[in-house]
Amino acid sequence: MISAALLAALACPVCLEEGGCADCARAGAHAAACEPYAARVGCPCGGPDKVRLDRAGDVLVCPCCGGRYPLHADEGWVDLVPHASLGEVTRYADHEFHERLALTDAEPVLSARVKADMMRRMLAPGRGETVLDLGCGAGKMALHAATGGARPAGLDVAPFFLARAAREVDLVRGDLRRLPFRKGGFPRAYSLDVLEHLEETGVREVLLEARRTLGPRGRLFVYTHAMESSRLAVFQRAVNALARRLGRAGLIDHEREALRKSDHRNAIRSHEHFDELCLAAGLRVAERRYYNVVFKAVVEDLGLRLFERWRRGRRPPVAAGEVAPPARSAPGPPSSGLLALALALTWLLKLDVVLFGGVRTGPFFGLLVPGDRA
Repeated sequence: MISAALLAALACPVCLEEGGCADCARAGAHAAACEPYAARVGCPCGGPDKVRLDRAGDVLVCPCCGGRYPLHADEGWVDLVPHASLGEVTRYADHEFHERLALTDAEPVLSARVKADMMRRMLAPGRGETVLDLGCGAGKMALHAATGGARPAGLDVAPFFLARAAREVDLVRGDLRRLPFRKGGFPRAYSLDVLEHLEETGVREVLLEARRTLGPRGRLFVYTHAMESSRLAVFQRAVNALARRLGRAGLIDHEREALRKSDHRNAIRSHEHFDELCLAAGLRVAERRYYNVVFKAVVEDLGLRLFERWRRGRRPPVAAGEVAPPARSAPGPPSSGLLALALALTWLLKLDVVLFGGVRTGPFFGLLVPGDRA
């Protein structure tokens, strides 16, 4: 959907107002005020605000650069992707790739639910408070965020949004490296499984843009990982090796997980490196919990894959003269029994955080708050 509150928070993704502190204020037209973009938004004062957009029918127009951005009112989203390329784009922006992931609007379960519940606990959005999903994908997690009383909004570079998300969530197509929002437009935001898809420069830009969008008292929750591991990770690697062997033997489908991680860049070298990136963007890590996936490795990475393969093997054969269903038809919603089982197993997976959340490893949940820039 496209609410009045969303329209009020929107701005040109690339144009900056003239105002600022003595170091970053610039007078003049677009070239003088906006082309030194990195220097101005990186100012220790927090940088200037972005230019508001004017509405002209089904188009938003920037009075600074003249850029025109369409409102897809019938489809429920706004297109605010910068007209000039900012570099490489994730494979999730490819339609065929996205379709192969076969996402639905069903309630998140297993590790996805662990991440969603950690987000709620650490970010603690209030009822009626707008929460921005940075890199929302199809909008599944944004839909789930609404069940706690928050008002969800989502931004992603790919416009492959779920139909229900387009009806119930404020959606923007945009680039995380140039967030099209006014300062303080979204005091609560989260990012799940996104930063690992970016090069280091991209991570820096996203954190800097998020800091401006949050405002001085905002909070940002992230789930990502640094390139390090604990001794417990030996167990996970063993399970993953077994899963790959079973996949090659045709006993499980390991393709979906491989697809999900196929364009990871893994720019965060260590937790200290992440702290440095945050500090440079004017953020600090207020809370961190590690995610050693012991129960998840057995239940989801192995057991679930075996179960999915077994279910496909039980499909009745196609009778003579009948047409076989498409190999990649969209999955339907899970039955109530399967959903109950998945929710029960989710509580088992939460033990990975309860028991091992203090054991330093690569994957982590982090709560970021504004702080002084380096």
